[in-house]
Amino acid sequence: MERILIVEDEHEVAETMAVALRRRGHQVDLAHTLAQAMKTSANDYPVILLDILLGTEKSFPFLKKIKEDNPSAIVIMVTAYDEDENVREAKRLGADAFLTKPFMTEYLENLIISKINSLKKK
Repeated sequence: MERILIVEDEHEVAETMAVALRRRGHQVDLAHTLAQAMKTSANDYPVILLDILLGTEKSFPFLKKIKEDNPSAIVIMVTAYDEDENVREAKRLGADAFLTKPFMTEYLENLIISKINSLKKK
């Protein structure tokens, strides 16, 4: 199982994701602000779930840092909007997938497994 970082400012959403992923055997850490996320080492996490908007801040600086420090990290962007300028910018910076709120936790787990399997085939 994987070590996963969840960066999500909505505590209830973050906890729901964390509980579901821990139940599946993953080790999960949480960050609720961009400042907390920026203090983590991207190299420690093969999978990162990253909310596009953290309060009033966009998470693009952290996405850029992740992809510079650990290009093979799987970054799944979490957003309430599935097509807008923010999604295009996240794609440009190297986001691997997008998850639109609200979502089923089973879909989240399947998306993570799919991305990990794709990475292993490379």
